[in-house]
Amino acid sequence: MLAGRMRLRHRSPAGFTMMEAMVATSIFLVVMYGVYVIYDVGEKNYVRGSRKWDVQSQARVAIERMARETRMAGHASPKLTDPIVIATNDTLAFHADTDGSGAKYITYSRRDCSGNIGTTLFRNVYDAATNARYCGGDAFIDNINSLTFTFYELNNVSIPYPLTSTYQLDSQAPTTGTAAPTTPAAAGQRDRVRQVKITLTVSETTGGTTMPFTLSTDVALRNLLP
Repeated sequence: MLAGRMRLRHRSPAGFTMMEAMVATSIFLVVMYGVYVIYDVGEKNYVRGSRKWDVQSQARVAIERMARETRMAGHASPKLTDPIVIATNDTLAFHADTDGSGAKYITYSRRDCSGNIGTTLFRNVYDAATNARYCGGDAFIDNINSLTFTFYELNNVSIPYPLTSTYQLDSQAPTTGTAAPTTPAAAGQRDRVRQVKITLTVSETTGGTTMPFTLSTDVALRNLLP
Protein backbone atom coordinates (compact mmCIF):
# COMPACT_ATOMS: atom_id res chain seq x y z
CA MET A 1 0.00 0.00 0.00
CA LEU A 2 2.74 2.39 0.86
CA ALA A 3 4.52 1.70 -2.43
CA GLY A 4 1.29 2.33 -4.36
CA ARG A 5 0.75 5.63 -2.55
CA MET A 6 4.28 6.74 -3.33
CA ARG A 7 3.72 6.06 -7.02
CA LEU A 8 0.57 8.19 -6.95
CA ARG A 9 2.39 11.07 -5.30
CA HIS A 10 5.08 11.18 -8.08
CA ARG A 11 2.66 11.06 -11.04
CA SER A 12 3.03 14.18 -13.37
CA PRO A 13 0.11 16.59 -13.40
CA ALA A 14 -2.10 16.39 -16.55
CA GLY A 15 -2.67 19.25 -19.16
CA PHE A 16 -0.93 22.65 -19.77
CA THR A 17 -0.58 25.59 -17.50
CA MET A 18 -1.97 28.96 -18.60
CA MET A 19 1.53 30.24 -19.35
CA GLU A 20 2.34 27.23 -21.55
CA ALA A 21 -0.91 27.70 -23.50
CA MET A 22 -0.15 31.39 -24.07
CA VAL A 23 3.38 30.65 -25.28
CA ALA A 24 2.13 27.93 -27.65
CA THR A 25 -0.58 30.26 -29.01
CA SER A 26 1.93 33.07 -29.56
CA ILE A 27 4.28 30.78 -31.50
CA PHE A 28 1.38 29.52 -33.62
CA LEU A 29 0.26 33.07 -34.43
CA VAL A 30 3.81 34.11 -35.42
CA VAL A 31 4.11 31.10 -37.73
CA MET A 32 0.70 31.75 -39.30
CA TYR A 33 1.55 35.42 -39.83
CA GLY A 34 4.74 34.44 -41.62
CA VAL A 35 2.81 32.03 -43.85
CA TYR A 36 0.28 34.77 -44.63
CA VAL A 37 2.99 37.30 -45.53
CA ILE A 38 4.65 34.82 -47.88
CA TYR A 39 1.31 33.96 -49.50
CA ASP A 40 0.29 37.62 -49.84
CA VAL A 41 3.59 38.61 -51.47
CA GLY A 42 3.41 35.63 -53.80
CA GLU A 43 -0.16 36.42 -54.82
CA LYS A 44 0.66 40.08 -55.54
CA ASN A 45 3.68 39.09 -57.62
CA TYR A 46 1.54 36.59 -59.53
CA VAL A 47 -1.18 39.17 -60.27
CA ARG A 48 1.42 41.77 -61.26
CA GLY A 49 3.18 39.28 -63.52
CA SER A 50 -0.10 38.18 -65.12
CA ARG A 51 -1.18 41.77 -65.81
CA LYS A 52 2.25 42.58 -67.23
CA TRP A 53 2.05 39.56 -69.53
CA ASP A 54 -1.46 40.56 -70.66
CA VAL A 55 -0.28 44.09 -71.46
CA GLN A 56 2.73 42.85 -73.40
CA SER A 57 0.65 40.28 -75.31
CA GLN A 58 -1.94 42.88 -76.32
CA ALA A 59 0.77 45.28 -77.44
CA ARG A 60 2.47 42.60 -79.55
CA VAL A 61 -0.79 41.57 -81.21
CA ALA A 62 -1.64 45.20 -82.00
CA ILE A 63 1.71 46.19 -83.44
CA GLU A 64 2.08 42.94 -85.42
CA ARG A 65 -1.28 43.48 -87.11
CA MET A 66 -0.55 47.13 -87.83
CA ALA A 67 2.81 46.19 -89.31
CA ARG A 68 1.38 43.34 -91.40
CA GLU A 69 -1.36 45.50 -92.92
CA THR A 70 0.79 48.60 -93.36
CA ARG A 71 3.37 46.53 -95.22
CA MET A 72 0.73 45.87 -97.90
CA ALA A 73 0.03 49.57 -98.60
CA GLY A 74 -0.54 50.01 -102.34
CA HIS A 75 -1.16 46.30 -102.92
CA ALA A 76 -3.94 45.55 -105.43
CA SER A 77 -4.33 44.64 -109.05
CA PRO A 78 -3.68 47.02 -110.69
CA LYS A 79 -1.27 48.66 -108.22
CA LEU A 80 -2.86 51.56 -106.33
CA THR A 81 -1.74 55.13 -106.92
CA ASP A 82 -2.67 56.43 -103.43
CA PRO A 83 -1.07 53.96 -100.96
CA ILE A 84 -0.55 56.44 -98.09
CA VAL A 85 -3.59 58.66 -97.57
CA ILE A 86 -3.14 60.16 -94.09
CA ALA A 87 0.32 60.38 -92.52
CA THR A 88 0.67 62.35 -89.29
CA ASN A 89 2.67 61.73 -86.13
CA ASP A 90 -0.34 59.95 -84.55
CA THR A 91 -2.54 58.75 -87.43
CA LEU A 92 -1.95 56.49 -90.41
CA ALA A 93 -4.39 55.68 -93.22
CA PHE A 94 -3.37 53.56 -96.20
CA HIS A 95 -5.03 52.03 -99.26
CA ALA A 96 -4.56 48.29 -99.87
CA ASP A 97 -6.19 44.96 -100.56
CA THR A 98 -5.16 43.17 -97.37
CA ASP A 99 -7.41 40.11 -97.57
CA GLY A 100 -8.18 39.54 -101.25
CA SER A 101 -11.63 41.11 -101.02
CA GLY A 102 -10.70 44.35 -102.77
CA ALA A 103 -8.80 47.52 -101.92
CA LYS A 104 -9.90 49.35 -98.79
CA TYR A 105 -8.80 52.39 -96.81
CA ILE A 106 -7.60 51.33 -93.34
CA THR A 107 -6.91 53.88 -90.62
CA TYR A 108 -5.11 53.44 -87.30
CA SER A 109 -5.38 56.26 -84.77
CA ARG A 110 -6.18 57.20 -81.19
CA ARG A 111 -8.42 60.00 -82.47
CA ASP A 112 -12.18 59.72 -82.54
CA CYS A 113 -14.35 61.45 -85.16
CA SER A 114 -14.31 64.64 -83.12
CA GLY A 115 -10.52 64.73 -83.25
CA ASN A 116 -10.10 63.92 -79.56
CA ILE A 117 -7.14 61.74 -78.55
CA GLY A 118 -7.92 59.06 -75.97
CA THR A 119 -6.37 55.86 -74.63
CA THR A 120 -8.02 53.57 -77.20
CA LEU A 121 -6.46 52.57 -80.50
CA PHE A 122 -9.07 52.55 -83.26
CA ARG A 123 -8.91 50.53 -86.46
CA ASN A 124 -11.24 51.87 -89.12
CA VAL A 125 -12.09 50.37 -92.52
CA TYR A 126 -13.64 52.80 -94.99
CA ASP A 127 -16.72 51.49 -96.80
CA ALA A 128 -18.59 53.84 -99.11
CA ALA A 129 -21.88 52.02 -98.44
CA THR A 130 -21.79 51.39 -94.69
CA ASN A 131 -18.96 53.40 -93.12
CA ALA A 132 -17.90 56.37 -95.24
CA ARG A 133 -15.39 57.63 -92.67
CA TYR A 134 -11.64 57.81 -92.25
CA CYS A 135 -11.90 58.39 -88.49
CA GLY A 136 -12.87 56.50 -85.34
CA GLY A 137 -13.71 52.86 -85.98
CA ASP A 138 -13.55 49.70 -83.93
CA ALA A 139 -11.72 49.71 -80.60
CA PHE A 140 -8.62 47.64 -81.26
CA ILE A 141 -6.75 47.89 -77.95
CA ASP A 142 -7.16 49.99 -74.77
CA ASN A 143 -4.77 51.52 -72.21
CA ILE A 144 -2.69 53.26 -74.88
CA ASN A 145 -0.17 55.77 -73.53
CA SER A 146 1.21 56.79 -76.89
CA LEU A 147 1.14 55.85 -80.56
CA THR A 148 3.53 57.48 -83.01
CA PHE A 149 4.24 57.03 -86.69
CA THR A 150 7.48 58.12 -88.34
CA PHE A 151 7.79 58.12 -92.13
CA TYR A 152 10.89 57.69 -94.31
CA GLU A 153 11.88 57.88 -97.94
CA LEU A 154 13.72 55.08 -99.74
CA ASN A 155 17.09 56.43 -98.57
CA ASN A 156 15.95 56.44 -94.89
CA VAL A 157 15.57 60.20 -94.79
CA SER A 158 12.70 61.14 -92.51
CA ILE A 159 9.64 62.94 -93.85
CA PRO A 160 9.53 65.76 -92.91
CA TYR A 161 13.21 66.49 -92.62
CA PRO A 162 14.32 67.54 -90.09
CA LEU A 163 11.82 65.49 -88.10
CA THR A 164 9.52 67.36 -85.71
CA SER A 165 7.42 66.04 -82.85
CA THR A 166 4.13 66.80 -84.60
CA TYR A 167 3.49 66.90 -88.34
CA GLN A 168 0.96 66.32 -91.10
CA LEU A 169 2.46 65.20 -94.40
CA ASP A 170 1.18 67.33 -97.28
CA SER A 171 -0.77 69.28 -94.62
CA GLN A 172 -3.38 66.49 -94.62
CA ALA A 173 -4.73 66.23 -91.06
CA PRO A 174 -6.80 63.35 -89.67
CA THR A 175 -10.37 63.68 -90.90
CA THR A 176 -13.58 64.04 -88.89
CA GLY A 177 -17.07 62.86 -89.74
CA THR A 178 -17.45 61.83 -93.37
CA ALA A 179 -14.80 64.19 -94.73
CA ALA A 180 -12.41 62.58 -97.20
CA PRO A 181 -8.65 63.21 -97.28
CA THR A 182 -7.04 64.83 -100.29
CA THR A 183 -5.47 62.68 -103.00
CA PRO A 184 -1.66 62.43 -102.59
CA ALA A 185 0.12 64.43 -105.28
CA ALA A 186 2.85 62.82 -107.35
CA ALA A 187 6.24 63.36 -105.66
CA GLY A 188 4.49 64.86 -102.65
CA GLN A 189 5.40 63.89 -99.10
CA ARG A 190 2.86 61.07 -98.82
CA ASP A 191 3.80 59.79 -102.27
CA ARG A 192 7.48 59.50 -101.21
CA VAL A 193 6.86 57.35 -98.13
CA ARG A 194 8.60 53.98 -98.38
CA GLN A 195 9.03 53.01 -94.75
CA VAL A 196 6.98 53.54 -91.59
CA LYS A 197 8.19 53.22 -88.02
CA ILE A 198 5.42 52.38 -85.55
CA THR A 199 5.96 52.93 -81.81
CA LEU A 200 3.28 51.85 -79.34
CA THR A 201 3.22 52.21 -75.55
CA VAL A 202 0.55 50.55 -73.41
CA SER A 203 0.19 50.44 -69.63
CA GLU A 204 -1.67 48.59 -66.89
CA THR A 205 -2.15 49.81 -63.31
CA THR A 206 -2.10 47.17 -60.57
CA GLY A 207 -2.11 47.99 -56.87
CA GLY A 208 -1.24 51.61 -57.54
CA THR A 209 1.72 50.64 -59.75
CA THR A 210 1.61 51.55 -63.44
CA MET A 211 3.50 49.22 -65.76
CA PRO A 212 4.26 50.73 -69.20
CA PHE A 213 5.43 48.61 -72.11
CA THR A 214 6.79 50.00 -75.38
CA LEU A 215 7.17 48.23 -78.71
CA SER A 216 8.57 49.59 -81.94
CA THR A 217 8.86 48.16 -85.44
CA ASP A 218 10.06 49.36 -88.84
CA VAL A 219 7.82 48.48 -91.77
CA ALA A 220 9.06 48.55 -95.35
CA LEU A 221 6.25 49.16 -97.85
CA ARG A 222 7.22 46.25 -100.09
CA ASN A 223 4.71 47.08 -102.85
CA LEU A 224 6.28 50.53 -103.28
CA LEU A 225 9.91 49.42 -103.45
CA PRO A 226 11.61 49.47 -106.85
